[in-house]
Amino acid sequence: MIRQFEEISGNAWPALQTMHYDGWILRFAGGVTKRSNSVNLLYPSTINPDEKIDFCESLYHFRQIPPCFKITSIADPPDIDDRLAGKGYLILSTISFQTIDLVKNDLKEPEGIHIELDLSPAWLDEFIRMNAFDPKRKPVYTGIMNQALTPKCLVSIRRKQKTIGVGLGVLEGKYIGIFDIVVDPNHRNSGLGNELVNAILFWGKNAGAETAYLQVLTNNQPALNLYRKMGFCESYQYWYRMKNQT
Repeated sequence: MIRQFEEISGNAWPALQTMHYDGWILRFAGGVTKRSNSVNLLYPSTINPDEKIDFCESLYHFRQIPPCFKITSIADPPDIDDRLAGKGYLILSTISFQTIDLVKNDLKEPEGIHIELDLSPAWLDEFIRMNAFDPKRKPVYTGIMNQALTPKCLVSIRRKQKTIGVGLGVLEGKYIGIFDIVVDPNHRNSGLGNELVNAILFWGKNAGAETAYLQVLTNNQPALNLYRKMGFCESYQYWYRMKNQT
């Protein structure tokens, strides 16, 4: 299950370059998001792990990207998390991977939600603005989102001609992934996050999705509360390890 979800979610938020190395997947996207700039240890490994870590470090350093490893309970070899810790890699963040069964859920048809099926510069500008990302990295975000080969929906909420919430859904077969739900700080705690997620779920279910998934930081209590109320349950956790850059 973990491997399947990791494959699907990796397809939904791809890197600009990907290299397969003895069961490990090295992803590169100019340092934009850990998701697209980390090593995912998904498949059986045969080469000495210390040699593999050194190899990965050299590739990321060459591209001026801090080496980062994404760890799940199926990471191979089984002691890799301890090996990385021994080399000074600290846990940067821990993420809860959550799912919900759409077949058993009646979803409300969204109202007042703008849905686009293709990435537009205007939607991406609002996405970058509300996340407080560097606008100079817009070409990289454009490349990442356009790399996704399966259908997607880009949702937004507008009030008085101003966008106050956005979100992204990516469909693959019977799975719909929810990414980067963000609401303008001046409009939070008013149910807009719920509306954005519901719109993506509704769109995904109508497109044939039976399961939805999302990824949320374990220390993001407001988001955890929202998703729990909507019926999401944790399937597993993963975490990123990176060396202290100071």
